[in-house]
Amino acid sequence: MKPFAKFKERVVKHWNDEEHMFKIGMGLKFLGVSVFCLLSVLLFTYLLIRIDLIFFVSHGFPGAAEFQAAFYEYIYSAFSDELIWIAIAAVFTFGLGYYLSGIMIRPFKVIGEYCDDKINNKKNFYTPDFFSDLKLLTSFSVFFFTKIDEAGIKGKLENIEIPAHFTRIHKPSFEKNFFFNYLFIIAIFALLSSLGIVFLNIEIRDHMFELAKKFLAHNNQVTYFLDEQFVIADIAVYFFVMLHLILYFLLGVHLYSKIATPAFAVFATMRSYLRGNHHNRVHLIGYYYLRKDCRKINKYLDHVQKNLT
Repeated sequence: MKPFAKFKERVVKHWNDEEHMFKIGMGLKFLGVSVFCLLSVLLFTYLLIRIDLIFFVSHGFPGAAEFQAAFYEYIYSAFSDELIWIAIAAVFTFGLGYYLSGIMIRPFKVIGEYCDDKINNKKNFYTPDFFSDLKLLTSFSVFFFTKIDEAGIKGKLENIEIPAHFTRIHKPSFEKNFFFNYLFIIAIFALLSSLGIVFLNIEIRDHMFELAKKFLAHNNQVTYFLDEQFVIADIAVYFFVMLHLILYFLLGVHLYSKIATPAFAVFATMRSYLRGNHHNRVHLIGYYYLRKDCRKINKYLDHVQKNLT
């Protein structure tokens, strides 16, 4: 029972870890977009093929019954053969969402860890996470911790004059580099995923033509019907591809919104703190995945207020 108890304990621990659950949630959202679009294309293709089979059988084309049986056998075998690749793609998609969400909240973690280390006298230098390119938060946090360190040397924290370009910010600003860097990654993945959907549709179409030639040989009506039908089908497939890209774009916007507002809240609290409002603390409602880091920041602000004011 011990291994099971340890496994259960780890599951409960991760389940109660708000940051971990946020990453899992974002991973599932990434996966959900691709699964939704893939199933939409497959459902449309299935309905189209069902119409074909009904058309062939109802018009009594020779070999129509054999064509129907062969096609269903192909679908089953193809799905079985590609199941491992589908599973790998699903894991990769989930992992991408999990990874990107972790990278995007990293600036908050770096600040929180530094605050925790300073309280415990473990760290003297603040090294911001410039990789994430969240410029407002990273640049002001450098200014903030530098002024706190200078106050520590003097033994007292006095009101600090804030640079003019920071005083003009009164709402979450659009971090275009940050946004487009991550959107670029998402766009590349969305395009690759869309190409996979188009490739799957082409594979089904090509195999359908091969079966038609084999079981419904030398039938101009069938060839014309399939050609014209797939011209129309292309419109639907391209629609689903565009929908796929749009949904991933909206997902990128959604992920950005999860970071932009709390970044401004931390910045505004630090700015107000340097101006002399030493009772100000970071209070975020709804951003549960940053709660642990914000607690560390607030404890640090308590520590500074107690020792330097």
